[in-house]
Amino acid sequence: MKRVALLLLFAAACKTVAVGTSRTGADDARSAVERFLAAARAQDLQALSVVWGNEKGAQRDQLARSELEQREVIMIRLLRHDQSRISEPQRAPNGRVALTVDLKQGALTASPVFTAVRAKSGRWYVENLDLTMLQNKGFGGKS
Repeated sequence: MKRVALLLLFAAACKTVAVGTSRTGADDARSAVERFLAAARAQDLQALSVVWGNEKGAQRDQLARSELEQREVIMIRLLRHDQSRISEPQRAPNGRVALTVDLKQGALTASPVFTAVRAKSGRWYVENLDLTMLQNKGFGGKS
């Protein structure tokens, strides 16, 4: 009887749980920016492609793979940072949300604006960010 109880307990403990999901985007604008920054900091092209998009959905489903990866490499290089702080979301035109992100990379600082958009699916994506500001502030340089 003990053996059966232990087997039942072991079987319950071994229950399969889905860890990941094939869903792209994020639940809200702030989460999309947080995930985007985390992916950039980790230099993870796959993770970045999950939250970079527009009202149609993820860019990875819209761009050729080579173009997608080239753009992601540029963004990852420019978004290299040691610290980040995300502002409160602000309404932007056409249902978009703007979030200013204070980035610090060594002695460099910049506060680019990220624009998030809600796709038809209801998921949120980072649609745009001020890469020119980052480049002008010295981000993406040698390191």
